[in-house]
Amino acid sequence: MILRPATPEDLPRLLPLVASYHAHEGITSRPDQALADTLLGLLAHPDRGRIWLIEQDGQPAGYLAIAFGYSIELGGREAAIDEIFVTPDHRGKGLGAKALTSFLDWAKHEHLVAIHLDVAPDNDGARRLYARLGFESFMGYELMSCLLPSGIAPEGH
Repeated sequence: MILRPATPEDLPRLLPLVASYHAHEGITSRPDQALADTLLGLLAHPDRGRIWLIEQDGQPAGYLAIAFGYSIELGGREAAIDEIFVTPDHRGKGLGAKALTSFLDWAKHEHLVAIHLDVAPDNDGARRLYARLGFESFMGYELMSCLLPSGIAPEGH
């Protein structure tokens, strides 16, 4: 398994992966150009976040996307895992765990102070994986969101 930074040239490889993840999660699909523009918002602006391709034997097996933030409470730059996806034919082989472990090593090297993610309450497998890698509920807080008109509609989630 290789976790490598994606570049704008990887957009044709990323688009079907993101579309597959969104279909898997029941997220309303967006026009290809709108999705491409969103991905380029990270790929062309690494100060906002990063996307990595998860590859197995030279083929795309998934991706990991993060967005940066800054925490006064925690004392510095942090990141949220926005999406992580492993294709169905590559699941159950430990690629997600390996990708997350590689990402966490990168995050420590970058001196990030925290990594956040959200997970569905009924996704027991992901919860076990995340807990094994050191993720836990933060002071009992629950993620709440206010989706603004410029984003996608709430029914798309």
